[in-house]
Amino acid sequence: MLRATSSRVLLSGVLLVVVASGLCWAETVNINPHKIVLNARGASDDVQANIHIILSGAPVIDFDVTLTLKGSVVAEVKAESAFYCVLDNILIVGFDRTELQNNPEVQALANQTVTATVTGAVLMADGTWTDFDGSDTVEIVAPGKKGQ
Repeated sequence: MLRATSSRVLLSGVLLVVVASGLCWAETVNINPHKIVLNARGASDDVQANIHIILSGAPVIDFDVTLTLKGSVVAEVKAESAFYCVLDNILIVGFDRTELQNNPEVQALANQTVTATVTGAVLMADGTWTDFDGSDTVEIVAPGKKGQ
């Protein structure tokens, strides 16, 4: 599936798209960790979305990115950080792990594997905005709670 208007790109599989802002290439979206444990108290402060995409290479100066679970606005969390790694062509977007764990809609998804969709836009220092969508699957785990 592909959607491109100016610099808009829908991520799904492997794409090669020429758009008004230049060449955009995307491979996958990976959510890390793939398992969100609702009662975890580990050292990790965030859940990351690693988006394989070629951007202008300039630093990210602004972003508006949302993580949506289960294919609809069942649980939605805004990103708290975004960084582009030029060497690996990966946009790394961070979501607050505690906010996800404490979200009642996320808790209602306990012991299910769901689609996690990352949607948004980043503004690079050269003035280029790039919009994107991409999905991965994550498992929501609540130890001691039976599946639904």
